[in-house]
Amino acid sequence: MKYFSLFVSVVFLLFMFSCSNPDIGTDQKSDDNELNKELAGIMEIYGQAVNSQGNDLELVGKFEKTLKNFDGKYGTSVYNDFAEYKNTNSKVYSSTGTSSYPALTNLPINKDGAVYLSGGNDGAVSIIISYVSPKATPGKFYHGAVLDINKFDPTNLEGLCFQTAILKGAGFEKPIEWMKKPNVAVLNPNVTLDTVKLNNAQTALDYYCNPNNTNMKYGFFKDYVNIFSLVEKSDNYYWYCTKVVWRVYNLMGFDIDSNTSKVDWTTSGIYSLAKSYYNVRYFYSSSTAQAKLNEYINNAKKTIVLAEEIYFSPYLTKIYEVVRSN
Repeated sequence: MKYFSLFVSVVFLLFMFSCSNPDIGTDQKSDDNELNKELAGIMEIYGQAVNSQGNDLELVGKFEKTLKNFDGKYGTSVYNDFAEYKNTNSKVYSSTGTSSYPALTNLPINKDGAVYLSGGNDGAVSIIISYVSPKATPGKFYHGAVLDINKFDPTNLEGLCFQTAILKGAGFEKPIEWMKKPNVAVLNPNVTLDTVKLNNAQTALDYYCNPNNTNMKYGFFKDYVNIFSLVEKSDNYYWYCTKVVWRVYNLMGFDIDSNTSKVDWTTSGIYSLAKSYYNVRYFYSSSTAQAKLNEYINNAKKTIVLAEEIYFSPYLTKIYEVVRSN
């Protein structure tokens, strides 16, 4: 599913729940639990958006209502942040639940190991998904895949040749799916890839991407509800799309997680939600709230890999980019 990469943002928000002080009083713990419950409700709707068809207007309304209720209870402004973003990107509402964009017939599919990133808005619920992500590129990329050229048949655009992640965990996507994505960037390696190492890396990921291999889960932290355990990139049971891309290159000796400062987290909805959480949690000390927020962002950057972090990798060079959606 094209939006899975962005589900990484859910991890960031839920991870901060684990920062509560075990020595606080009973009343404060009760308040923390209530706050965590409210934020978990917001993220539950976000998770529904990830797994929804593209034009569920009712879900968007539910998301807005939940944000308003949160603001009303805690004096925050997360709904205003979302409303401003939605108004700026109002043309996301398409008439169908699937991609409304024509196929990119000039999309280059000719370089083994090339990295593909997608983003943008196409359908109502994508505004929720796009809102949560950092936005450091014109394409607002949040999804990724890597090409295995040996699996590509130019006469069959339904063939499975892009290694990525889907509902079951690691999986494949088709050329026609990538040709119809709103925004697409293609990044070629600017280092020489050893053919044997590349083939071995792709074969290793084939084991997990195999449609018949369901002994895995899609996710960014273990069992979803375990907020204390972010999934490391080296984990072989939990998968998300950009982790698959990262793993292929890591097996060849390249770390394409740039962790660049060019990805400005203050532009993301997740930053607004995280900031609201810490300001409420540490209402008595703005400096403590900011320190906790900074700590949370820095830790998340090191643990997982985002599409836009790959976009700025020094090991990759952009050779194609089309932006059809703001």
